[in-house]
Amino acid sequence: MPILKPRIVIILFFTFWCCSIAHASANIPLDSAFYTDIDTLISQGLIKSCISSTRPFTRAEAGRLLAEAVYYSEMKDTPFAISKLFDQMAEEYTEEISEAEGRGRSPSTFVKPLDELSITYNYFNGPFSIFNNEGIEYFDGRNAIIQFQSRARLWRVFSFYIQPVLIYNENFKGIEGNDETEFRIHKGYVKFTVDNFEIEWGKDSLWWGPGSHGALLMSNNARPFEMIKISNPRASLLPSIFRYLGPFRYILLYSTLDDKVNSGHPPNSKLFGLRFDFKPHPLFEFGMSYLTHFGGDRPGTENLDLSDYFNIIFSNECRNGDKRDSNKEFAIDAALTIPNISDLMPVADSLKLYAEWGGEDQGVTPDRRAYLLGTVFNNIFTAQGLSVRAEYTNLSPKSVPGAWYSHGWWAMKYHGRVFGHHAGTDSDDLFIELSHQIKDNFFYKVGFDKERSGISKAYTQEKYEYFLEAGYDFKKWSTIKAGYCYEDINNVDNVKDRKQKNHFIGAEIGFRF
Repeated sequence: MPILKPRIVIILFFTFWCCSIAHASANIPLDSAFYTDIDTLISQGLIKSCISSTRPFTRAEAGRLLAEAVYYSEMKDTPFAISKLFDQMAEEYTEEISEAEGRGRSPSTFVKPLDELSITYNYFNGPFSIFNNEGIEYFDGRNAIIQFQSRARLWRVFSFYIQPVLIYNENFKGIEGNDETEFRIHKGYVKFTVDNFEIEWGKDSLWWGPGSHGALLMSNNARPFEMIKISNPRASLLPSIFRYLGPFRYILLYSTLDDKVNSGHPPNSKLFGLRFDFKPHPLFEFGMSYLTHFGGDRPGTENLDLSDYFNIIFSNECRNGDKRDSNKEFAIDAALTIPNISDLMPVADSLKLYAEWGGEDQGVTPDRRAYLLGTVFNNIFTAQGLSVRAEYTNLSPKSVPGAWYSHGWWAMKYHGRVFGHHAGTDSDDLFIELSHQIKDNFFYKVGFDKERSGISKAYTQEKYEYFLEAGYDFKKWSTIKAGYCYEDINNVDNVKDRKQKNHFIGAEIGFRF
């Protein structure tokens, strides 16, 4: 496929942008197969304007991206497997594609009381490690979850989403015989959208960065935040010479974290976040992320005024003991997708390389650095749908190994869980996964994860995980998945020769309405 010149792509994208107005729509949950599928279309060169490192996407943005895929698919021969995948996605987002293309008349106001429903059963033998599941806790023994989601739209300006969840845990908190059932609103929000400006208020999950297994600053490892988020849901162009930076997205968030005294930070502490994304070339994108955690019910921070907030958020000066003291993180990331490499490297059709680099707190260039590196080979050995991913993360800076996510007052945690990379403080993590989508209805994953914790301590904990997952799609309305994982841990909790072997088996069935 010939690569279009960046200026031509910008013109095409600008035309696309001008011809469509963003309508209010719900976000696509982070655990949706949509994100894997859209990456497949990007790797085939069918989508060029997508900024994929900031999630979630809105359903309206999904429609725009799929409409773009329709445009480019008419210019090239598309493999049969990709055509089937695209048809399946297009069927699910038919109304959103029609709105993006300016055809059809989808309702300006609608209510879907039952959009999706899932039932999950997990059995744990031992205190198995669970991460990147939006903070839902499992314990030794039987665990079950029933959840559904509803969404609605009002006048194409307001959108609503709610996801209640019913959780059953045997041996809750590891106490034998302590069974517990909890019902809560896991996620729920309302959004106000005008043209390409959106304000979201409520509980939601975010993912910042190109990683798949983790992200330095923001992932779905912890519970969804209660937050106010301001963003442009559809990538757009900046004015003047800045348009050469390509499609641009921004997110600004403000959150008051949980009020529990054992959360690792003062009750009702504040979190401010900012992220920018740019795509100067159809194959390359980069982003910048920033978080600051401060305030709360701590002596000396009760009387913060507007100037204090400004200095806390935008100053990089260390203020130990001052009322403007805070904990800050900063990261930059980049991703490069190279399609049609089979002529040069006959091992795959396309390749994606990505990296994230971050620093904690001090210095004009933030020090106490961490990094994430990853690569994906798509359609290896010309087998459609067969991919291999490798990802390595290091969170143990040589200068201060225990810096990341920890702080005397403002640890980067929510309800006790790190909301960055699940490996946590003073750790590293190596993740390898082979995944295969066969035709359009069966998939499986096989993988390995090695995680070291307490690297700077005398006895480093080493955790080895081996997992297998398989699933089957019954047409467009139902998916069933099952998985098994084995975990072998040495020097548990950094105690010499202390060992643990854990097992996990689970199944899930989901319905789409």
